[in-house]
Amino acid sequence: MLILHIGSPKTGTTALQQFLHSNADALRKAGVNYMTAARTHIAHNPLAQAVPQGKAAELVAQIVKEYDANPDMTHVVSSEIMFRVVVANGLKGLFTDHIARNTKVICYLRRQDRYAEVLYKQLAKNALVPNDRTSFLAGQIKKLAFTNFLDVYAEMFGTENIRIKPFDRKAFKDGDIVADFAEDMLGLSDLSAFDRPTREANKSMSVELSEMLGAISFDKTANVRQLIRVLSTYDDPLLFSKNDTFSLENRVTLMNELAQDNEKLRATYAPHLPQLFDMSDLDSGVEDVELEPRNVRARALAGSRALGRAILEVTKMQAQAAIAKAVQGAALAQPKPAESEDDDDGMVTVSSDDMPPAWFVDIAPPKPATGFYRKLNHHGAAFVDRGRKQLLVTFDNLHNVGDPRINRTLWAEKFAADQGWSFLGVFAQAPVWYRDPELIEMFEDLRENGFFASFDNVAFAGTSMGAFAALSFSSCAPGSTVLAFSPQSTLDETLVPWETRFAKGRAADWSLAFSDAAKEIATARDVQLYYDPFFEPDRKQVERLQGENVRHFKCFGFGHKSALVLNRMGHLKTVMKAGIEGSLAASDFYPMIRDRRNIRLYLTEMQAHLEAKGMTERSERLKAAFRKRQRQSGD
Repeated sequence: MLILHIGSPKTGTTALQQFLHSNADALRKAGVNYMTAARTHIAHNPLAQAVPQGKAAELVAQIVKEYDANPDMTHVVSSEIMFRVVVANGLKGLFTDHIARNTKVICYLRRQDRYAEVLYKQLAKNALVPNDRTSFLAGQIKKLAFTNFLDVYAEMFGTENIRIKPFDRKAFKDGDIVADFAEDMLGLSDLSAFDRPTREANKSMSVELSEMLGAISFDKTANVRQLIRVLSTYDDPLLFSKNDTFSLENRVTLMNELAQDNEKLRATYAPHLPQLFDMSDLDSGVEDVELEPRNVRARALAGSRALGRAILEVTKMQAQAAIAKAVQGAALAQPKPAESEDDDDGMVTVSSDDMPPAWFVDIAPPKPATGFYRKLNHHGAAFVDRGRKQLLVTFDNLHNVGDPRINRTLWAEKFAADQGWSFLGVFAQAPVWYRDPELIEMFEDLRENGFFASFDNVAFAGTSMGAFAALSFSSCAPGSTVLAFSPQSTLDETLVPWETRFAKGRAADWSLAFSDAAKEIATARDVQLYYDPFFEPDRKQVERLQGENVRHFKCFGFGHKSALVLNRMGHLKTVMKAGIEGSLAASDFYPMIRDRRNIRLYLTEMQAHLEAKGMTERSERLKAAFRKRQRQSGD
């Protein structure tokens, strides 16, 4: 038999895994094998982590091989990261039939309002969610409907092989999840012969302290992980608390929303239980004592004092010196990718070599803005929070792919700062056209955690490859505005077999989510396409982008450089601002771009277009008129 323990988080998972790991030899003698395949140290997290990378099949094969070597033993695999729908879907079809028939899935479930508190604190201290608890809770409904992923496991292993247990220490043997799991799943009722490593309980930091940590989460002068380690050693009960995050009203609303799903969960996987969770505290009508104003104030004061002390203990000055040294040593010349068809359009600026990038300066103390930085496989993402009114999301184009400078800035970063808008920018370090499971998962998590929904207005923007991403990821924020310059709809050869550009992009994985912008733009409020209808490759891509929400701004003679020509005319920022604010009309745009006749890029593109049509004489007249204007202007 194979037992898959899939969590959930914050249900004693680490204590259970430590027991299984430290007693591996003794358990094997008792007929229980804590599998070594797909495991590093105490948990089988590599299996779950391999799913978004498309590498899980190899690890499952190793598990099957270890199982087949001793089919009569009880084998155990444990990872709380498997408590995710993306992982469940990624494991479908990977287990052989003879393993699937003999697999039991065990999952301990914390009541959703309490689980949401744990999740919020974890995200808040890493600055991955705005400090808006009500909006966060509202955005968690889908993720907290546990049938979404348990049904996937049931599809793989059979409903009868899924076992769920509410996380309630009062209901466990000896109040201990290890004893409960050992007796219920392993048939071991006496653990006296096994090593029971003592481990201090993982204390939950107060919500106030978690939010304070989030405010400096990615401040390199005060590493948050180091701060947490230091804070965890402090003997002040006001720094650690639970049941302190969501009001009774919010929790009741959440559990009412999930009531139908929870009843389905109980009826399907635990019909012996009269109810899935004990809800008596919600029925009492009494607010948690931790939410009383005097307790909130006390925790906030204690947290601020402790945080100041901890910052000193992680040696701020040494961290600053290390960052300055790394930035100075890594300032390199910007490379130009060989296959890039994009040029710098003025929306990317470069910080001086001895300074960190502007986005970092904005979110580092003593600046007032908060934010975060996330390093991904082929990408990075930086967020600067300047308020809830407007968020601008942008993506690198091919011109900036692979830039190794630490002081590199993001597309339209300075523009957003000048407007006072919140900003989320994505770096690209490989020309894979944002076909990266880690990046896709990040956007899905931001969507499900209510990040985009927390802003009054959201806009996505980019050019070429960046325009494709802006269009595709716009579905994460229904009602958003998209500004796509020289956009591509997809490079999936099954959809655009005529596309011959961007060889490395076409070789990327187009089976991933958000791969066809034509499907993703349906929920956007306003999709603005800036392109040259004379440039056939872009025109054919644009023709796939249909809908009543789509507006065409035809940039005649701009070629594949619509943003660049607009910038050369001095109109790109004007177009961006008006487009994002919803005030740009065709009657404003077309008179504006008459200035193109004075731009050499326009001359070059139009001459090529006219000569391809056999209009050589007209091409020469155009060139002569251009030169005449240049002479008259003194250029």
